[in-house]
Amino acid sequence: MRPAFVPVFVLLLVVAAVAVPVTGFTTPQNEAPSAFDSPPLMITPVDNFSNYASITPGNISKSTYGSATVDIGTTVAADATILRSNYRSSAFENRFYSAEDSAERDEIIRAEIDRLAVATATLQSERTTVIRSYADGSTSTETFIQSMALIDAQAREVALTVTKIKRASRSVSYSLPRSLDARLANLGGKAEVLSGPVAQRASRAVAGGETINAVYAESSDTGYTLAMVSDESYVRETYLADERRPDATDQFRESDLYRVNAANRRGIELYPWVTNDASPSGQALGETGIYRFRADYTSGELTAYLDGGTTNVFREFQRQSIAAVPTSDSVTARNDTVWVRVNKTYETGPMSVTVFENGTGRPLNATVSLNGQPLGQTGSDGLIWLVEPRSGVPITVNTSSGTTVAFRLPP
Repeated sequence: MRPAFVPVFVLLLVVAAVAVPVTGFTTPQNEAPSAFDSPPLMITPVDNFSNYASITPGNISKSTYGSATVDIGTTVAADATILRSNYRSSAFENRFYSAEDSAERDEIIRAEIDRLAVATATLQSERTTVIRSYADGSTSTETFIQSMALIDAQAREVALTVTKIKRASRSVSYSLPRSLDARLANLGGKAEVLSGPVAQRASRAVAGGETINAVYAESSDTGYTLAMVSDESYVRETYLADERRPDATDQFRESDLYRVNAANRRGIELYPWVTNDASPSGQALGETGIYRFRADYTSGELTAYLDGGTTNVFREFQRQSIAAVPTSDSVTARNDTVWVRVNKTYETGPMSVTVFENGTGRPLNATVSLNGQPLGQTGSDGLIWLVEPRSGVPITVNTSSGTTVAFRLPP
C-alpha cells in the first residue's frame, strides 16, 4: 500500500506505511500529559533553534575530523554494487514480465524480497562492526567515513530495488499480495535508515565527484555522528543504536492515540522550536516500528526516526543554513599583528573562524587547525566555516606570512 497523507483527525487501520501531516497540531489543555518519557539525554536543546540528537558526552569514545577524498577501493566496491543491482533488477523484470500467472509472479517477488532481506541484514551487521572498530581505535577516521559511504551506496541500491519491484507490480494486471507488500514496506524503511546525507556526500567524494576536507566524526561503542559544512549549509547525521529496540512493544501503537499521531506528538515534544516554525509530517515505515518525523522549516530541514519500542530518536538527519544558526558565543584572540574571531553555535554545530590584520581589519589568508589537524584555509574574506568541536579543543591559526595564533575553545 502506498503511503497516504491524511488529516490528524482521520483514523485509518492499515498494514503498510501511513503518513500524517500535523499542521497546527496542539495538545489540548485538558488532555493527559504524554505517557512517554520526557525529552531524553540524547536530544540536546538549542535556544531558539532546532534541537538535535547526539551521543551523550559520557559515552563518546572518539571525536575528531577526517577527510573524504578519492578512494579507488571504495569506488570500485560501490560501482560493483550498482552493476550487480542493475543486473539483478533486469533479470527480475525479465522473469516477472515473462511469468504466466499471478502465482508465479508471487514467487518471483518473494525470492527477490528474501534476497534483499539478507542484503539489508548484512548491511546492518556491517554498520555495527564498523562503528565498534572505529570506537576501539582499530579503524582510522578516513576508513570509517569510507565504510559509511559504501554502506550508504549499498542501502540506496536496496531502496531503489524495492521501488522497482513496486513499480513492476503495478505495471501489469497483477495484485501484489498484502504480505509481500508489507515486507517491501519494511525493507524500504530499514534501507532508508541505513543511508544518510553526510555518508551520501562522502560517497560522491570518494568517487571523485568532490573533495571534502573536513568531516567531523564522533562515536560511541554503538553510535556515531558525522557532520560537515558544504557551501552555505551545515549537514549532520546521527545514529544511536541503543535507542532502537525492534523486538520491544510498539508504545505508539499501544497508546490512546492513532499510532502515527502518537509518534508525531512525541516528535513535537522533542523538537518544539521546529514545530512552531514548520508543519511537520509523520509516517510509519511499514511494520518496522520506525516512524519518520519530518519538518522543512525556514532555515533548514529535519528528518528524525523514532523507535516505537523506546519512543526515542535513534536516527536523525539535519540540514541547516549556516547563516541562520544563532551564535551562542564569540571568542577572540590576537597578537601584535593578527586578530581571530570565532563565532560558536553549539557543540558539533557550524562554527565560523574569521582572521583579520590587527589594527586595519583587513581579512587575511590563513590555515585553521583544530586539535592539530589542518582543516582548511580562509578565503579572500578571511572566513572559514567548520564544525564546532567539543569544548576545550585547541585551535591554531597560521597566516600566509607565518604568524601563528593559538588558543583553546572555551565551554
